[in-house]
Amino acid sequence: MNELWNKWRGYLHATYVKNKPIVHALKNIPKGVKKKECEWLVKEHFRSESFQGRKDGNPPNLATIFFETRKKDNMLVEPEAIEKHAQIEEILKVEPSLPSTEIVEKCCGPQTRSHVFAFGGGVKAKDMRGGTSSKNELLSQLRSTQEENKSLNEKNKSLNDRLSTLEDKMKEIRKMQEFFVAHQSHNLHMKSPVSTE
Repeated sequence: MNELWNKWRGYLHATYVKNKPIVHALKNIPKGVKKKECEWLVKEHFRSESFQGRKDGNPPNLATIFFETRKKDNMLVEPEAIEKHAQIEEILKVEPSLPSTEIVEKCCGPQTRSHVFAFGGGVKAKDMRGGTSSKNELLSQLRSTQEENKSLNEKNKSLNDRLSTLEDKMKEIRKMQEFFVAHQSHNLHMKSPVSTE
């Protein structure tokens, strides 16, 4: 049960909080989570130093994460873990600014869709790279804008058609008015009494 809670919490963090302003995280409440619970998770839990793994304001490096998640009695015991940890430390010495996903891929090969080595089951490769979800969001916004533009263009065409029809009817009314005015003035001249002076 504890593992499910951790994975769910990790999913919430990666989806709703990570790399987003706190205001956005508080407005975008996931389904099934009450507003007060969401506020506590964001403000008290996800923003806490213990959750973020920081004491000096900097996130832990991959070697520290790897060690902390595999240690037994404050040391690595499995030969594979010792070897991978040494590889990670060596890469960090040579290229300290290399992103964690690239370090992991150098040590362990390409990562699968559902799991990123050293970050637990709740974190996926796309969450680490960051570009995929924003691309999907942008494509979704683009489709939405295109649909809205299409709808507005159709409405505009409809209004222009109605305006054109009204203008045609106004022309007809003016012609009829001119005809009646001309006909009325003609009738007035015909009916005017002849003066006998």
